[in-house]
Amino acid sequence: MKFTNRQLIVAVIFFAVFAGNLVRYSQRAPRRHYSDWRVYYATGERFIDKEDIYSRPNEEITPFMYSPTFAMFFSLVSLIPKHSASLVFFTLNFLSVVGIFLISRKLIGAQQLTSKQFWILLFFPILFTSRFILLVWDSGQVNLIMLFLVMMSLYFLSRKKVLCSSAFMALSILVKYMPVVFLPYFFIKKQFKLVAGVLLFILLFSILPAFYVGVEQEINYLKGWLPFISDAALDLSSWVDYKNQSIYSMVLRYTMDLSAYVYSYSHTFLNLSFYQGLGIALVFSFVIYLLILVPSKNAGDQSLIDYAMLLLCMALFNPNAWMTNFVVFFHVYIFLIHYVMKSPRKEAFTIAAMVTAFALSSWASESVVGNDLENLFEELSLVTIAALVLIAALLRLKFRRLSSPAPG
Repeated sequence: MKFTNRQLIVAVIFFAVFAGNLVRYSQRAPRRHYSDWRVYYATGERFIDKEDIYSRPNEEITPFMYSPTFAMFFSLVSLIPKHSASLVFFTLNFLSVVGIFLISRKLIGAQQLTSKQFWILLFFPILFTSRFILLVWDSGQVNLIMLFLVMMSLYFLSRKKVLCSSAFMALSILVKYMPVVFLPYFFIKKQFKLVAGVLLFILLFSILPAFYVGVEQEINYLKGWLPFISDAALDLSSWVDYKNQSIYSMVLRYTMDLSAYVYSYSHTFLNLSFYQGLGIALVFSFVIYLLILVPSKNAGDQSLIDYAMLLLCMALFNPNAWMTNFVVFFHVYIFLIHYVMKSPRKEAFTIAAMVTAFALSSWASESVVGNDLENLFEELSLVTIAALVLIAALLRLKFRRLSSPAPG
């Protein structure tokens, strides 16, 4: 089997980047106490021992807030010694980036590219999202794995394989619940089989742990998991935390007097109550979702634009939208850059939107501007604004008059 020069170059770069980051992670992870990953590892050990996975015997380890199904699958990694297991988990996270890129290319129809176009499509989305990808790797989070599962679901849906699509979407929801934003969209678009399949697979996957821990223990797990979700989603201190870049947190920081909850924000312009501010944020969110649902009269497959906006909503609508949630930018940049390359017209606005979103979300990091300015920019919700800029660019593509079918 012969390989092209481009394939060989990609393979060399892949292994060099992987090896470099693996060594980097192996040195950083123990010093950072493996961050969020140690929660998954400790929970996997408790699952293996059939203990309560939602207890907190070690106060240094934050509570486990994910599904029993997630704990069951992760327990396989917990059979390995901790440091070796962390490297396995990092490898899965690294491969998720590769998988997302490959699936995104197929989903948007970016298979036939010139060499120049290929390198542009590979380099710039990774560059523009590097802050969030590195953060997921360093913190041992699962957002990339969750995004990979969502992309697999959308890919199988594009191939009319509803059963496979349903299974992957259900798994992604059981990893992190925010992919549920796709279900109302699919329901209104009359994808009833898909929605029913997702709900059925959620039920089936939730039953699986019972075969190991027993029915009674699995019921106890589910009873413990659901309150954790609601407590996290309704935790006021998290909603107003300047690290939280959800659309709700942005509106609350701009409209609510938070001096009773956190230190005062100097950029608060109104003095609304919590529920008034939250009401404005919910209306804002509803309008965005409504615009996604509204069909466009333009030619082309508009569902690809809708999918990109729904991925952004997974981060924006998350009540606890920490920085790792914004790895969803990765597919959005891939889609927009491919659109620009294939569009017969000049795309100055789209390019400007991408550069602006990149500047707002990545140049505001501590490594570029220092800790104090990073904190200020997070208080100003610049990452949230970056996501809204990308949504504006996608809405423009969806509703503007097209002279030819949309690419992809």
